[in-house]
Amino acid sequence: MPNRSANSATLAIALASLLAAIAVPSTSRADDDYSRLNFHNGRVEPASLTLPANTPVKLQVTNLGDAVIEFESFELNRERVVQPGQTITVNLPPLSPGSYAFVDDFSNGAVKGQIVSR
Repeated sequence: MPNRSANSATLAIALASLLAAIAVPSTSRADDDYSRLNFHNGRVEPASLTLPANTPVKLQVTNLGDAVIEFESFELNRERVVQPGQTITVNLPPLSPGSYAFVDDFSNGAVKGQIVSR
């Protein structure tokens, strides 16, 4: 009579190996990932942010400075005020490959950067 315990263990090992070999798609979507911009007393980091083309993105904009800033991009049709110490989320649609300028509008354009979509 076969040993059922040994057969069950062998079957479990075979099943685990099979499951490990199957590529399981990630449940994470690109629009669940966050990209970040940090504004701090007259600077933005990074000044150039590269994002994937044709993918929606959630952009977190943090004001680490002492004064109110306004994240503004005419090309992206986005304009948001960010208080000191505050982080906001700017939802970006799928962007065509290219460069998209942004500024801290309250700095009269002195603080500027770009988003590059590729």
